[in-house]
Amino acid sequence: MRGLLTLLVLVAVSGGLFALASTRRGVDAKPILNVATEVALTVRTAAPAREAIIRLVQSPGDVEAVLEVDVSSEIVAKIEEMPVEEGDIVKKGDLLCRLNDDRLRAEVDSANAYIGQLRASIDLAEADLDKARRDYDRQRSLSEANATSQLELANYHTTFKKARSAYAMRGHELEQAAASLKTIEEDLKRTIITAPISGIVSKLVAKQGEVVITGTMNNPGTVIMTISDLSKMQVRTRVDEVDVPLVKVGQKARVYLQSDPNTPVPARVVRVASKGSRPTGRDVVTFETLLEVLSTADRIKPGMTANVEVEVAQNSNAITVPIEAIVNRMRKDLPEAIVKEIDERRSKVDLSHRALQAQYHRVVYVMNGEKALVRLVDIGISDTRRVEILGGVGVDDMVITGPYRSLDQLEDGKRVALSDKDKEKANTSEDGTEETEQVAGGASDDSDANERQGKVASGG
Repeated sequence: MRGLLTLLVLVAVSGGLFALASTRRGVDAKPILNVATEVALTVRTAAPAREAIIRLVQSPGDVEAVLEVDVSSEIVAKIEEMPVEEGDIVKKGDLLCRLNDDRLRAEVDSANAYIGQLRASIDLAEADLDKARRDYDRQRSLSEANATSQLELANYHTTFKKARSAYAMRGHELEQAAASLKTIEEDLKRTIITAPISGIVSKLVAKQGEVVITGTMNNPGTVIMTISDLSKMQVRTRVDEVDVPLVKVGQKARVYLQSDPNTPVPARVVRVASKGSRPTGRDVVTFETLLEVLSTADRIKPGMTANVEVEVAQNSNAITVPIEAIVNRMRKDLPEAIVKEIDERRSKVDLSHRALQAQYHRVVYVMNGEKALVRLVDIGISDTRRVEILGGVGVDDMVITGPYRSLDQLEDGKRVALSDKDKEKANTSEDGTEETEQVAGGASDDSDANERQGKVASGG
């Protein structure tokens, strides 16, 4: 009985409050009792645009010549003459450096004298061989007539063999001396260093009067200068392992030099490393990528640092929205109709993908009158500013792009309203006096835009 009385009292109180809220004063027609209503979230909106969108992969790099040669010496000698300076243009075969050749010329004279000595000794050995042959032949004739002993015949035969070997040895010594002379003469030619390619002296290391040395296993040797062919340039860049699967040979690219960051230089991908490398002390794995520079401008010089943008994907007729409009929502925070749509899509993919998608899903909120409606979207390529929409939003929709505080509180069916500034822009656009698009971000809320972009990226 007591419970019934309590229920009747609650019904009576509720009815009285409803009556008071419905009863209006006669003077201003306002209700006698004001009941709090839902406060609308202030939002910014933007209309999807049909435009071209390009996905870029960015990385730092260094400019270098495609053909670049370090000029070194093949002998140890002092630089006697160097007629070129850094920055000089040289042609293949031009004199770059002349080394001191006094020692080598003396060795040539000594080798020639030794060869003359060997030739004289060969003549002597040949005469000894002839005498030994005659003596041996005579002893054989005497032996046949039983006019000499077998021991004497054997001794003459041994003398003959020794003379023949001495003659052959002198001949081999002459060949060896001739080969040594040839080596010395080759070293003498190496005292004249000429340009191996046509180009410019991009770096001059050694100076006249210095002694240059040859390279060994533990010593790289003296680099006299560097010759670079500036007619063909390339950029050696390091692409992050996350982006390298998108980079292919032949893709277009743009190079922005640190000396002129506002003027892009056209380029093309010519090689992508098949194995990554990890810089010392860092956990980031990068893949070395070469880009051919498609320009011969004088401002492009070896050794410059640059930033590279590679066009890895593009769509010339895409429906795009500002990147701030894409938000991530957990399954439990989405309405039943969206969850049903997610489940229908999940049945068509493998288990690993389903496990990933079960946590967060990409959605967009569109403004419908005074309410925000959630839409499940499929996205394509993106750049730093906009995202391609493959499905879920049309060009006639008005997507909510911010501010971030409002996006974080948005739910399906939530009451929303434009700011006074956006209302004025919308009214001006309807009058036809100004074509206006409510783009998210703005100078007054750059921090919100940056925070939103980071959250979208972390959500996949």
